[in-house]
Amino acid sequence: MRVAFVRRAVGLRGEIEVEPLTDDEARFQSGLMVHAGRRKLTIEAARPAPRGLALRLAGIADRDAAEALRGQYLEVDSADVAELPEGSYYHWQLVGLEVETADGRKLGRLVDVQPYPANDVYVVKGGGAEVLVPAIHDVVREVDLERGRMIVELPPEDEV
Repeated sequence: MRVAFVRRAVGLRGEIEVEPLTDDEARFQSGLMVHAGRRKLTIEAARPAPRGLALRLAGIADRDAAEALRGQYLEVDSADVAELPEGSYYHWQLVGLEVETADGRKLGRLVDVQPYPANDVYVVKGGGAEVLVPAIHDVVREVDLERGRMIVELPPEDEV
């Protein structure tokens, strides 16, 4: 699961500035194991930064090593993810689901989750078309992770 995006190197001693992709910034504690590509790294320290957090990672000792991480995502293992309340899902759990309407019409595959202030919007692509699905209970009727599908009830065209 992606937890942060590496923006840039900070200073000369290997710190990186990250944009957290989680509401729980407390997770970035000393000892947390993260993945950056194929590398496994351990957070040694975290502090607030102007546009996110500054992290010091074990094994990243200079600016060049930190700069090599720019543009990468920091991820944690699924086993290290906090359990969500029933009916709530991480974005990574939803991306890839097949989406269909309550009457069985296939819309395509959920390819992205766009966060907005009021609610997230699911981007579904299929058959050359893109459908934007508001992530609200009135529209999303069922999420079945085991079967890899989501059932939605889109509002009538004249209401959009």
